[in-house]
Amino acid sequence: MQVAPGIPLNRPQTGHAPLKEAILTSKGQEQFAAQTWYEGLEFYGNTSLNPYFYGTYLGETKKGEPVTRTKKEAFQADAVGAMHQLTPSHFKRMHTFRIEWQPGPGGRIDWFTKAHKINATHSIEGDGKGTDWVKAFTLMDETLSSLMGSQIPNEPSYLIMNTAISSTWGFPYDTPEWCERCYDCSNSTCSCAFNPGFCNMMRKGVGMYIDHIRVYQSKDDSAHVGNPHTMGCDPPEYPTREYIQGHEFRYMRQPPFVLEDKHSLRVVKAGGGKCEVDNDCGCNITTSDSYPSETEQDELHVESSSSKCLLGRGQCLPNGAAGHFFGQGPARVCKCNKGFTGPNCLAIDHIDDSPSAHAMVLEKNLLANVPRVLFTPFTLVLVIAFIVSFIGSFIVVNAKKRREDKESTSISLPSESQRLVTGRSI
Repeated sequence: MQVAPGIPLNRPQTGHAPLKEAILTSKGQEQFAAQTWYEGLEFYGNTSLNPYFYGTYLGETKKGEPVTRTKKEAFQADAVGAMHQLTPSHFKRMHTFRIEWQPGPGGRIDWFTKAHKINATHSIEGDGKGTDWVKAFTLMDETLSSLMGSQIPNEPSYLIMNTAISSTWGFPYDTPEWCERCYDCSNSTCSCAFNPGFCNMMRKGVGMYIDHIRVYQSKDDSAHVGNPHTMGCDPPEYPTREYIQGHEFRYMRQPPFVLEDKHSLRVVKAGGGKCEVDNDCGCNITTSDSYPSETEQDELHVESSSSKCLLGRGQCLPNGAAGHFFGQGPARVCKCNKGFTGPNCLAIDHIDDSPSAHAMVLEKNLLANVPRVLFTPFTLVLVIAFIVSFIGSFIVVNAKKRREDKESTSISLPSESQRLVTGRSI
């Protein structure tokens, strides 16, 4: 959880946990409260503080990494987070993780993983398969509001799944004095700065395989703490669509680093991914909540030559695109069944049924979009002063005009005696 600028008091040093503060018990015994930089953090099970992004100062960046940051642009990584220790099973089979994000005042963020439950006697309990939900880490809104006046964010956000490892940077616990503190696996003098076997692992290739990501938002406000959950990517409270459309350059990579970004969002693809067999397109993935109806199955049967994939997500078919005949495209590509998207048809095509801010604006008349003036006491005084000044100016101008008209009349008209002398009447 990024909380910059963070708390300067008792800020931990790079690679170290915050200092411990001595506390006396009611009996006068001294005890230590660890991790006192942010109070109220909750750690469970095989979870500990992450000392490398917990107030860590990151020095100058290498040239071109990233391209938008110069070598002199260092920053403070005030990220309140934790590390959940992996076990050998994490590298052999799929594991499920969960995060519960309760936004706003009184909210909280809870991280969970499916694992074996450990009781007070350090023995495993539960179903014995390691599929019980186990809480790993909790960050309370009170922790942020009492120390910084901030809160668990309400704004719409997006998810990034990242392995967060690189062959050109690292954070070793202990580096020998004779070892040069450089981080580049391609440089033999830097190998001592990495943990043993790390560079060898990076050469063989590192991958993180994700089966699915599901996001749920509760419509029942009483089911959770904090503010009500915001439905959709363009809620009325945060009209993100109009803002992004008006500031697309902020959400695009600029040339010469990339040329593919023409807009802030790319079109969601439905099929077209390279494949060799039907299972590459999710033919073997069937879930109870994603079965097409009988009518949809009949429609798919007409369009599909592979009936065994009707209940799956897609199938691998010969590429009929013109580019393939010129040797530019793959020989076979995925074709998605109804209700599934993605290049390889692995995503369920869900439609957000909640009203967006953009749709609500379009439903209103033009007058509803005229900006409204907020009348504060100061602006109200200015308005009254303007009205009084306008009325006063109007009165003065009219009085001056009447006086000028009266003087003009008295000069142009002859008197009664003048009319008698001339013998003429006007």
